[in-house]
Amino acid sequence: MNAYKPIIYTSPELEQMRQLVAGARAQLADLETDYTKEKSRVDAVQAALFRHLREHYQKRDRLRLTVEYRQKFLDSLIRGDTEAAKQADQEFEQAKTQSDKDYEELSAAADKRRQLTAEQEAELTRLWKKLVKLYHPDRFTNEPDKLEAYHKLTAAINQAKDIGDIETLREIAEDPQGFMLRQGWAHLDFGDDEELTQLRRLHETLKKEIAVVTESLKQLRESPDYELCQLREQKPGVLDGLAAEQTKQLEAEIVELEKQAAQLASEIKKAETPPPN
Repeated sequence: MNAYKPIIYTSPELEQMRQLVAGARAQLADLETDYTKEKSRVDAVQAALFRHLREHYQKRDRLRLTVEYRQKFLDSLIRGDTEAAKQADQEFEQAKTQSDKDYEELSAAADKRRQLTAEQEAELTRLWKKLVKLYHPDRFTNEPDKLEAYHKLTAAINQAKDIGDIETLREIAEDPQGFMLRQGWAHLDFGDDEELTQLRRLHETLKKEIAVVTESLKQLRESPDYELCQLREQKPGVLDGLAAEQTKQLEAEIVELEKQAAQLASEIKKAETPPPN
């Protein structure tokens, strides 16, 4: 006796929409891969340029602060407002400390910026194929806690993409639920058992995201930083020449700022000197 096999009806429209969603996901994965790879190349060049120029940038910015706050200090003395002068002095110390901290953080970030290896670039395609399956903001619209967790997850993915943090992308792609659990976020269901209405919404949001990433990639490729990146790959020595040129410009600016700072120091000294009896 033959076993009875039930016939499972699949809506042609549902199957078509699943194929459209799969195609959109594949397209988005390719775009995200291209963007991440090219952003990494650009950032690596900018980091190298920053390492060349950091000392001059930092010296210039310290002098800018000195000029700015000496002017505030002098203006307060001229008005006879000793409290405002004291406050300007305190604000200068705080601004200088913050500037030094910012440069330390920028330097640390620049040291981490390296162009992806061939192995990492190859891995990106596989990672993004997994990551784009997490893209479905509409599913959690009526669940505030889950929507908040979803926004945190996508923010983590976007941040990792922008700074070339392939380790975090790998961690999320391999085990999104585990990643969210370690952050203390709500559990989210990323299963594919969706109805036609949900698939339509997902397809629309995927198309919008494709447009966003396409525009981001276009802007990146049209940027001066991207042009420099390509030029460096064609002529490896071009970065040294550019750094030397910018060093001269910064040194000229530093000389001018030193003159302004010295002039203000002289005027402050006169303002602080009591008139003769």
